[in-house]
Amino acid sequence: MASPQKIFTEVRLTIDPATIPPDSVPSLLHGKTVTLGRDGASTVATGSFQDIDDIYRKCITMRPTYDGSSNQRQDEMRLRDHTAAGLGQAQSYSLVVQPVQVDEVIMHYINEKKSNELHIIENRNAVSINQYKSHVTFTSKTGKNIQAQFAREQFITLYQKTATGLQTKTYVNSPNMIALCSAEFPELLIKTVQKHLELTGSFIILERLDTLLNGSAQHRTGRMYPQHQTPRKTKDDDIPYKQPAKQEKSTDPAKDETCPICLDSIKTSDCTVLSKCKHKFCKDCLARAFQLKPACPICGEIYGDLTGTQPKGGTMTVSWDSSSLPGYGKYGTIVITYYLPSGHQGSEHPNPGMAYMGASRIAYLPDSTEGNSVLKLLRRAFDQRLTFTIGCSSTTGQNNVVTWNDIHHKTSRDGGPTHYGYPDPEYLKRVQDELKVKGIY
Repeated sequence: MASPQKIFTEVRLTIDPATIPPDSVPSLLHGKTVTLGRDGASTVATGSFQDIDDIYRKCITMRPTYDGSSNQRQDEMRLRDHTAAGLGQAQSYSLVVQPVQVDEVIMHYINEKKSNELHIIENRNAVSINQYKSHVTFTSKTGKNIQAQFAREQFITLYQKTATGLQTKTYVNSPNMIALCSAEFPELLIKTVQKHLELTGSFIILERLDTLLNGSAQHRTGRMYPQHQTPRKTKDDDIPYKQPAKQEKSTDPAKDETCPICLDSIKTSDCTVLSKCKHKFCKDCLARAFQLKPACPICGEIYGDLTGTQPKGGTMTVSWDSSSLPGYGKYGTIVITYYLPSGHQGSEHPNPGMAYMGASRIAYLPDSTEGNSVLKLLRRAFDQRLTFTIGCSSTTGQNNVVTWNDIHHKTSRDGGPTHYGYPDPEYLKRVQDELKVKGIY
């Protein structure tokens, strides 16, 4: 596996004057072959991975010590990687490698079914990736935090791609069903819950399973198994499931054009080609996929706007005050007030027709340029019914109540991350990552 030095042939470092005084910059560059430029008041140094990494480490030793409440923290120097090979849009990196907050169900799936990809990220960047409850941390084995930052960005990409279209369906439990899934659909995560199986996987895989159970493909003796039902037991049901022999591949390329969802041949008149990623599907298959999420089932590219299950009739009110949040001493505060009245659940909710309890929440953002950008994204999320959902409260344990829906808000002015407040210098970056998963950026 190629090292970061070979992958990132050109790296750019932006040095903020609030962190490293301009008259100190020349001493950082001594003996290095770099190109200097300007980005506003900041100095931009562009060079090889090794040279920029060395300069970066010098910056760490020279930067001032933050007291946690100082607004200096928000001006912390940022790293931006930019590769001559065109490896993608530049990303921002802070000096401290922040953990990534994750959904435990998605992370469990990654640990079980995407462990190889995780190991590749670890080995490629010489880092250790560890999970503690709902947070994933990145620790460099060589002491070079820039490699841990690269690992963090690669992990976020893996996490977002995995989260796209991931869902859980319940089926009746049977030895045949487990054998079928293990042999034909190893990508599915199988969990036994009493007399049922909870299968977690991508939309494509679960659709293929349902197609098989519905009779588009025959299983073993030719019997058709209805969706979400267990076949009736016969005298040969104790025979272990055997994978059917593979059919010979057609020599006609046109006949080999198959839909990734149903695996049937795609007819020209029944074909949809997605405009951005160019992946092809049957029209009906893609329509079902887009009912779950308007994103390509293969690569996760977003098409249109996602719509969530947030109850209708709520309001999002914004106001401003002149007081400052810890860590943002130069700015006032944006105050967001959410109100969702009580009502009855719709067909998209866990218990249709049953009453649910509404909620009122207050959240805070710094009235900075980035804070106002996040406010616009939060407004889009609310309008697309993505901010809240109906479920079980993680704090009270009460069911059928309005709860947050994986877009984390600061509901306290202070107290730090453990009390859902400030200072938390990476919060604005994290919430933008969470919104990006939902196609809002």
